[in-house]
Amino acid sequence: MDFEQLLQEVMQLREEVKKLRVDLAALQREVVAGAGLLQRAIRARGIELHRKNPQDDLVFPLESTPDERTAFYELLKHYSFRLLLRDVIGKKEHFCAEDLVRYCSLKSAKQYISVLCELKVIEPISVESFRLVKTTVSSFGPTLEWFVAEMLEREFCSPACYGVRFKNTPNGGDYDVIALWEGHLVYVEIKSSPPRGIERGEIGAFLARITCLLPDVAFLFNDTQLRMKDKLAPMFEEELYEHHGNDSIDLFPVRRLVEELFHINHRIYIINSKKDVATNFATCLRDFLSSERARTLPISPPRRKDA
Repeated sequence: MDFEQLLQEVMQLREEVKKLRVDLAALQREVVAGAGLLQRAIRARGIELHRKNPQDDLVFPLESTPDERTAFYELLKHYSFRLLLRDVIGKKEHFCAEDLVRYCSLKSAKQYISVLCELKVIEPISVESFRLVKTTVSSFGPTLEWFVAEMLEREFCSPACYGVRFKNTPNGGDYDVIALWEGHLVYVEIKSSPPRGIERGEIGAFLARITCLLPDVAFLFNDTQLRMKDKLAPMFEEELYEHHGNDSIDLFPVRRLVEELFHINHRIYIINSKKDVATNFATCLRDFLSSERARTLPISPPRRKDA
């Protein structure tokens, strides 16, 4: 390559870098603007933000690069990986691949271990034994909250924050995930334990926080592939009956949307992670939007194929 060609390539690279800087600046402005709109929606409800996006209890290192966090986010999309990660946290001081095969094959467990080592989430202590790097982490909950917030930002282009705490709220100031989607304030309460580990009082607390925050749409997301109809949906019915009596059946019916996704007046959704978390959220958000539009637009139900 002669000097002229080299100079031409350098100039081309300079132009590409300049364009990347402009694009990055625009993206940063968009992120800041989105976060500002979310903050504005919270302030409009007379609530003061005290804390958001805590990092200490996340299972991956604080110094993880954006690429490493993206790789970790992609892993968290897999239900088997989320279950394995719970076991890793539970056995954090010492474990091997054979200890992590309750929900996946030994081959998959070894593959997950290899990737977790690359991401500096775990580290070897012998040839076949490992431990969690951040041994202070005691629960998968905060990492699951981070994942849902990331999902709302990455898949739904919605500014979101997790581990939110508000000041001086009458019904408890801790909210798992808050987001702004299509101008609507979204609140997500996350349960990582199976339905049998959830008490009715937690449902009451969830509904009380909704009353305080006044979101446009709210989710109780249970990260399980078990049925919602067996325990969670009935607990909502019981809690609503306690507060509204027989009127709750007409005012706040708990109805099936599709499969194991349930809704209350197309505003509150009870969902699990069967099939895919993002798909389940998308199904519910579309239902919410369709219901809202139906109140103002002449929308007809889909025509039957045999009509």
